[in-house]
Amino acid sequence: MKIILGVCGSIAAYKSIDLARGLSKKGHEVKVILTKGALEFLKPEVFGYLGIDYFLSLDDFENRNVLHIDLAKWCDHLLIYPTSANTLANLAFGKADDLLTSVFLAKRDETTTSIFPAMNTYMYRHPLTQENMDLLQRIHKAGNLFIHPPAAGKLACGDQGEGKAPSIDKVINCIEAINPKITNESKRVLITTGATIAPIDPVRFVTNSSSGKTGYELAVESLKRGYQTHVIAGKHATSQLDDLLELPGFTLTRVTTTTDMKTAVEKAFSQSDIYISSAAISDLEFEAHLGKMKKTQMSQSLEYKQAPDILKYVLGLKKDQQVVGFAAETDLSHDILNEKWTRKPVDLLVGTQVHSGLCHDKEQQGFNTDQAHYKFFSDGAITLDTVMLKSKLPAEIFNRLN
Repeated sequence: MKIILGVCGSIAAYKSIDLARGLSKKGHEVKVILTKGALEFLKPEVFGYLGIDYFLSLDDFENRNVLHIDLAKWCDHLLIYPTSANTLANLAFGKADDLLTSVFLAKRDETTTSIFPAMNTYMYRHPLTQENMDLLQRIHKAGNLFIHPPAAGKLACGDQGEGKAPSIDKVINCIEAINPKITNESKRVLITTGATIAPIDPVRFVTNSSSGKTGYELAVESLKRGYQTHVIAGKHATSQLDDLLELPGFTLTRVTTTTDMKTAVEKAFSQSDIYISSAAISDLEFEAHLGKMKKTQMSQSLEYKQAPDILKYVLGLKKDQQVVGFAAETDLSHDILNEKWTRKPVDLLVGTQVHSGLCHDKEQQGFNTDQAHYKFFSDGAITLDTVMLKSKLPAEIFNRLN
């Protein structure tokens, strides 16, 4: 993605250096525009040392070409971080008195703008600042603009409250998923992810190594495509999911046990168009003791029962929905995948090679990693057999759905 990072006069301006580096490391092309106020907080040459093109407020008037037009045509996403109260006012009233505001006015309809306000709490809460944000959102209601609320905490001036710029990691984690055009009429995707937990007593439990990273990547791709996205995640699934909470069209439900997840899926499934079962669900449940089990109470075995089979349950409810199932296996042979698909004939079965790395001197595979070995299976045949990054997997899945 081609991103213009606009940096305004706020104490949080220093964070923009790490933001530009982080976006570049993620593979995005980044160019930086610094307002006159931003120069009071950082030296622009730092971006140059990092190999990132940067432009100053008055560069528009020292360029043979029409720079603000060239940059507006170039970018896919205009990211303004941090956004000062002054720049918010200028954007709201259509002023074009520097390079950044000129690029904003010249950008194409398909270009997304995301604004991250950062200022003192009283400045942020002031009726004029609130009105400026409302005006921007009203004017761009059918457009492509999103204002991310600031974080709360202790500010640089010592005040406590709203106004902090969100963390760099949060911005990087959500930037690709920002899609202001998602509406109530958009396609609805329901995703389960992460590990569920089977408690034995108040101290002990059984779970697995699933991190929920796949579910996070699926959510990002779903939002990117303009779908309303509801993720039902294990309580310990990656915190990257929480970074999406403020985005248009995103809902997150945290659960603990497999039964909890089944209940949440039951409530949401009928309103969904696509269901993706990427969760590594615990298939065991125990009658949890009220207190910690003492050694004298323990035997050589634990009594357990089979946990609900959520995917099988969903297939019984299925009407027009498309259903994608995941099979976490140490063996991805045709026979094993076919047996699973025969019992649960999903529209697409994604087999994932997994190993916790905790036994038999094997490396961890699939769980809590950035890539895995996948096999796609449908209609009795393997249609894809490859190792790929988890970030690339969602596009492969959605491309096979209607």
